[in-house]
Amino acid sequence: MRFDAVSVLTLYIVILYAVPSDLSLTSFGGAGSPIMIFGLLGGIWWAWRQVSRSESAMNPGHQPVRIVLFVLLTIAVISYIGAMLSPRESVEVNGADLGLLRLLSLASVLLLANDGIGDGARFRTFLRRLCFAGSLFAAFGLVQFVTKQSFVDRLVIPGFSASQDFSAVQDRSGFARAAATATNPLEYAFVLAMILPIAVTLALDDTDRPRWRRWTPAFVIVVALAISGSRSGIVGLILGLLLLFPAWNSGRRIRAIVIGVIGAGLVYLAVPGMIGTVRYLFLNVGQDASTTSRTNSYDLALTFIGRSPLFGRGFGTFLPQYRILDNQYLLAAIELGIVGLAALLALIIVAAIVALRTGLSRPPGLTRSLGPALLSSVAVGAVLTAFSDAFSFRMSAGTLFLMLGVCGAYWRLYRPDREQPQTMSGTELSRRR
Repeated sequence: MRFDAVSVLTLYIVILYAVPSDLSLTSFGGAGSPIMIFGLLGGIWWAWRQVSRSESAMNPGHQPVRIVLFVLLTIAVISYIGAMLSPRESVEVNGADLGLLRLLSLASVLLLANDGIGDGARFRTFLRRLCFAGSLFAAFGLVQFVTKQSFVDRLVIPGFSASQDFSAVQDRSGFARAAATATNPLEYAFVLAMILPIAVTLALDDTDRPRWRRWTPAFVIVVALAISGSRSGIVGLILGLLLLFPAWNSGRRIRAIVIGVIGAGLVYLAVPGMIGTVRYLFLNVGQDASTTSRTNSYDLALTFIGRSPLFGRGFGTFLPQYRILDNQYLLAAIELGIVGLAALLALIIVAAIVALRTGLSRPPGLTRSLGPALLSSVAVGAVLTAFSDAFSFRMSAGTLFLMLGVCGAYWRLYRPDREQPQTMSGTELSRRR
């Protein structure tokens, strides 16, 4: 059996989505997150692969996503050094240490995906596995929605402890707000919304597989987002599909609109009151406590940014007890400064651009369609990052950095200066003939 970076990344998504997000190894304290530990071990494996090969990288060539990531890491280290050289309470020092470890773990996952996926066949295999994992994650949330029970609280793993009570699901207007194994419904919606464009694209164009295997993940994820009872879930669902529209022909667009209307009608009939609840969420957004909390945080955030405007106060040092901003970009500006925020935005933008540019350079088929899908996935993640402290949630941050790395791998395998991708599906080969 072949064991490579795709195997490691598959284990990563299993741990990321199967292990409850707030579960940690008790003996490790704050550094006991299993997904953070696994990511760091993956980084060591990536580094070993680099030094043990005859080439300096797993695949030669210009790697824009990796370059910008290293810039972000450099800024984070500068910010960390600045934090350590200034007077800090012990709790902030611990926060800075853990913050840097978290960022290194996330960067390791990005590098594994960017440099480790060996060819087009393994690339598609990983995306299929990701969508399958996302569908199981969504299905568990649907079970919670129907039964109004968490089930996560019944999971006992020796040596692990939880810092959150999972004994009950949240409620909104009488509907259960599913979270599956995520910390909260927002993180649940974040993950599903990022996977959705990939699942829909594979359902449409991955024609080497049976239709039911292609469409089941997309269908389950769409249903889970539609009844999530979350603004972020609805925004992610709509935005993820709208960004795919320009890449579709007119027939697909019309079918998508018709299916969307029919789907909304089915939700109206099958879940009475859900449409009204969703409408209320958006019509009364200005009166919502979470919205007012975000807007009221701007003045406080600007005050902290003004104290360390360039490189911030240190990643992980702005603690939740100070204020929950519900905006990762504001939090990044505080902790990494304007320079760090610019690097973070550049990382997201570069990943999206290389995905789109690579897709446009390929002939019609699945490989080409994956470009807009990856762009859509990253764009959805970027938008939802503005509505939460995404890096504080393991699944949100892990999924975002994973997809940024997948964009880098897509560029490396299929970039425009390559005459042909390393491998193509049977459908694309027949179209080329």
